[in-house]
Amino acid sequence: MDLNEAWKKLEAERLEKPAAWKAVDHPEKCRSRHPVIRLKKSQETTLVFSVIFLLVFVVLFFLFDPWLVKLFIGIIIGAYVFFTWYNYITYRNLKRQWQKAFEGSLKTALQNIHSIVYKSIRFQEKAALFIYPFSVAAGYMMGLAQHDNFESDIRDSRILLVLLIAAVTMTPVCYYLAKWMYKISYDKYLKQLQSLIDEIDKPE
Repeated sequence: MDLNEAWKKLEAERLEKPAAWKAVDHPEKCRSRHPVIRLKKSQETTLVFSVIFLLVFVVLFFLFDPWLVKLFIGIIIGAYVFFTWYNYITYRNLKRQWQKAFEGSLKTALQNIHSIVYKSIRFQEKAALFIYPFSVAAGYMMGLAQHDNFESDIRDSRILLVLLIAAVTMTPVCYYLAKWMYKISYDKYLKQLQSLIDEIDKPE
């Protein structure tokens, strides 16, 4: 496909039907089905939830007194600070590439968007594997902290064994749940975007 001719054709249609092209000038103001817009919305949602969970754990940090509970919650807060920052960087890069799609090479911009989102998802899935055990431990410790005998509970080998079993069991469960959520939020639009990229190279 000749991209110069394609863009000229789109521009001609835009001049003939200006009202229908508001979505091109201001794609964020319409409920576009374009996969890049959908990926952008999904990334916005991910970023918002990262901030929400970060704030929730900050509140929990001040609600519990035992130092061990604060330690595990603090680790989770640190993880969410990182993931919030990482999702913000991903979102900013995605927006930058989307702007470049109208200014330079369409194919290159779409390929970069696909790569940015795909690598971000895969990285976060793997990185979260190291966080899930601490999340399970934090929840378990918060439950124990409700008892008056917290200090003696954490010295009980049986309770520690239950914690170990819970961490080993819940980590893969959380991992596959996260993969399922990412699949619902992103995979469909990544596949659609890849189809658009493939269409560019096809002859007319």
